[in-house]
Amino acid sequence: MSLHDDLLAMLEGVADVSLVARLRDRRLGFPDETRLNVFIPDIHLVTPRRQYRFGTNSPELLTAVVRGLRDFRTVAAPGQVTVYQLGDLLDLWRETPGLDPDADVASAIEDEHPDLMEALYHPALDAQFVLGNHDYDLYRWPNYDVWQRHFRVAPTVLALHGDIFDCVEKLPDPAQNVLVHLLAPAARPYSFELGESAAPSAAGDRFNVQDAQSPPEMLRFFDSARGFAGGLTTLVIGHTHHARLVVHEDGDDLFALVDCGAWIENCVTADDPAPRPSAQLGVLGDDEIRIYQLAPRRKL
Repeated sequence: MSLHDDLLAMLEGVADVSLVARLRDRRLGFPDETRLNVFIPDIHLVTPRRQYRFGTNSPELLTAVVRGLRDFRTVAAPGQVTVYQLGDLLDLWRETPGLDPDADVASAIEDEHPDLMEALYHPALDAQFVLGNHDYDLYRWPNYDVWQRHFRVAPTVLALHGDIFDCVEKLPDPAQNVLVHLLAPAARPYSFELGESAAPSAAGDRFNVQDAQSPPEMLRFFDSARGFAGGLTTLVIGHTHHARLVVHEDGDDLFALVDCGAWIENCVTADDPAPRPSAQLGVLGDDEIRIYQLAPRRKL
């Protein structure tokens, strides 16, 4: 049993799990079978007063998953498993129309989600937090000044939120903040196409991997990310809310964009057009990438 398989067994103990994408390839350049990295993408927590047509999906499931990761990490040994939250955890932009240094907005949001926040901040989990565009201003407060804009996960791997690849982000942050706050009440959840889906045990070393021949919606930000990557083989992002794994291959060279999706909005698959709440995780280790879609366990 590998750490990947042990993690999957833990996830299947708390959720129904399907596979979004998988790639195992020596060219990825992180062959250490004793280390595993788990990525939790956008969560976008707000207080109930700002909960409009859609909000964070399945917070109870997410809490159970994070607690499972904490226990899994403790059993596997702290040095072997690292958990990253990829940004937009606390949605300051939807909560308020602008930065108010006298308003404790982050604490107000956290107070409304005590179980999830306790799980995410638990010392035994030792999660590493990325600043996203919606919660970037957290860096101004002492409680969050250790949060980063990116993490070098391995010599060949960088994890970041992904907003730097978005042309919309060229607008000034205050203008974006106001627009998000004003438009949030009318916004509807989008359903993102995942492509194929499969049981985690049914797919081989390469499943649902996108490339230059894939539909344009699968390639969003890919060229920008590849140009940014330099000598990296892998960029891990959130931000788009669209879980997908996209690669460029050239002989012995390979570049992968791992978009881990979100815990907000919806997703559909090629075999099932009915929207379901997005609830995704990315996992990297032992020259292997996996993206999972989770759902509350069905009652038998």
